[in-house]
Amino acid sequence: MGQLTGKVAVVVGASGQKNFGSSIARRLAAAGAKVVVSARRKEPLEELATEIGGLAVACDVTDESQIANLFSTAKAEFGSVDIAVNSAGGMGGGPIADVTAEDMLPTLQVSFMGAILIFKHAAAAMDNGGSIITISSLTARLPGPGLGIYAGARAGIDYALKVAAIEYAEQKIRFNSIAAGLIETDMTAGLFAVPGLVDGFTSVIPAGRMGTVDDVAEAALWLADEKASGFVNGQLIDLAGGQQMGRLPG
Repeated sequence: MGQLTGKVAVVVGASGQKNFGSSIARRLAAAGAKVVVSARRKEPLEELATEIGGLAVACDVTDESQIANLFSTAKAEFGSVDIAVNSAGGMGGGPIADVTAEDMLPTLQVSFMGAILIFKHAAAAMDNGGSIITISSLTARLPGPGLGIYAGARAGIDYALKVAAIEYAEQKIRFNSIAAGLIETDMTAGLFAVPGLVDGFTSVIPAGRMGTVDDVAEAALWLADEKASGFVNGQLIDLAGGQQMGRLPG
């Protein structure tokens, strides 16, 4: 019997071989949860769903009808939803002097608007309270050039979840965010090949090492577990080895 036995989790953004969503899905399943994995393309999800004994449902978070279908499908299949994790995101960037409305929209649709709609439909599927977790970024705390769109969207949803925690208090639904530092994933692997990057980061991280996808998965498990973190609500959990107290490497 795992600590999440009998619970149902939906993890959005879980199609990568090595990313936050897939790592979290594996960890929640190992703890006993029934896990619904989701991303835009269903094919990459099927292998993960088979591996963890879960269910794969395609969902583009820029389309509210698909978000609604994701959570209604999870509820129809398993009876209710207890945990929702949103790790979907896009890396829009560039100097503010050069940005256009068209540049901003894709990132805002995924990282802010989509996240709000996940709050809405996940909460609607939770009959007995629950935990809704967003994966955010260290860059929402520490500014850097070219990050106005991406980090601004992340910071916006980190604040919106505090509002959600108040609005859904009577339903006993908790909202929290994990602000991850730079971690090697499918999306960031190219950065880790840049000479000196890891040394530059570890020099400003008090913990003396880079974070891992397993670090994120363990934090998500803690926030998902009502017994472990049931009194934690409306919080941004820094997962950056202490780097959030300092700066991005120059």
